[in-house]
Amino acid sequence: MKGHRLLTGLFVFLFLTAGTGWSQTAKAGKLRAGAAKVDITPKESELAISTDTIRDHLFVRAIVVDNGNTCAVLVGMDVGGARDQMVDDALPRAAGATKCPAENFVISATHTHSSNTLGLGGAGSPTAKTIADAVVKAATDAKARLAPAKIGYGNTKVDLNVNRDLFNSKLEWRQQPNPAGPSDKTLSVVEFIGEDYRPIGVYMNYAMHPINFYLRGVISADFPGEASRYIEDFYGTGMVAIFSQGTSGDQNPALTERGLKTVGAPPPPPANSGGRGFNPREAQAALKAVPPSEMAAYKESLARTSAVVVMEGVLIGESAIHVMRDQIQPVDSAMIWGGEQKFTCPGRDRLDADNPARENVFPGYKEGVEVNLKVGLLRIGDTNFVRVNGEVYTNIGLKLKANAPASKVIVVTLANGAANSGYIYSDDAYSHLTFQVIGSRLQPGCAENKIVNTAVDLMHKSGQ
Repeated sequence: MKGHRLLTGLFVFLFLTAGTGWSQTAKAGKLRAGAAKVDITPKESELAISTDTIRDHLFVRAIVVDNGNTCAVLVGMDVGGARDQMVDDALPRAAGATKCPAENFVISATHTHSSNTLGLGGAGSPTAKTIADAVVKAATDAKARLAPAKIGYGNTKVDLNVNRDLFNSKLEWRQQPNPAGPSDKTLSVVEFIGEDYRPIGVYMNYAMHPINFYLRGVISADFPGEASRYIEDFYGTGMVAIFSQGTSGDQNPALTERGLKTVGAPPPPPANSGGRGFNPREAQAALKAVPPSEMAAYKESLARTSAVVVMEGVLIGESAIHVMRDQIQPVDSAMIWGGEQKFTCPGRDRLDADNPARENVFPGYKEGVEVNLKVGLLRIGDTNFVRVNGEVYTNIGLKLKANAPASKVIVVTLANGAANSGYIYSDDAYSHLTFQVIGSRLQPGCAENKIVNTAVDLMHKSGQ
């Protein structure tokens, strides 16, 4: 009888743990941390057009944290997205090299729109293989540098981002600044501090699209790279500063280089105001070298843009440093727990797919294949890194934070793969005829609640 009960208990345990995608034990222990970064900048000879330039370098950055029982890896990549091809290649190799469970990885993109001069998803360097190899090397090198450490969390408000879904005075939906729209100004900061009180690494999270050099012939990590570099240069000693995207699906920089040199005059109307406007594929196909007659003006424009990018990066970097100095009280022991849940939502396909409108048009839809979404949680002590494999709208992140059974919550988007959804808009934004919403493959009424409920469920499980 006793043997029967033991077998029954074993069966129940195996049933409950099979396919869950999360760790089953979470014991606290003394922390060690290590950090490293790997350069993935393409060579000048690999640039697509003769007048393309490299403004600053692109990196894959990694922080490994270990508590003697298990370990976790935080990775930031200066690329447009964490595509499945990259993650599926890098994750099993990096997990094997570091001996950290795959569910304890957060691999996210800074979402710079200028890691390739041909635009997001454009062919060329850095390739998916280059990026995957860099993830493995950065994680492996970080693991080799483990040293006694403390961890701490803090946040502050940085007023740089602005909602970009605007229903304007002409009763048109446009991608333009909407100061009245929802916007999460929170800059979250997680520090890993060595025994000498010098930072080993810092992890930042803020919600704002890095679009400053998009399709302008420049390789750049944009303001995320500027912020990381500012902190790394300030502290030196090989420390690493990772930037991750928050819920930035509807967030642009509030300040950009305008180009217009009049004051008070209305800007020119958008191309084809009937709705078909900017087409990224057509814009990429039309790219060509800047003619000599326009080079001076082109360089002047890039210099103004660069000044804006420096401002954004310095403000984020300096804000993070102040949080680290004045707010955080780090601890030297913590539990580490990781988990992931996959689910689907109903999909849709546009009826105007052959000639898609940009915005301000309801294209009509038909049933499409299901959308595959992933929500993961990495918990280190009382800090919760929630990751989602897509571009998420602000109100989803705000709802998640409001419903979370924890106060220290960071929502990391564009992480551990790419959903086949396009933008993940909030339920309240369904009527917005912006390019993000009408281009999304998600039917309304599913993604928001499932993301929030799944993240909250994982947080409860992490405390068991």
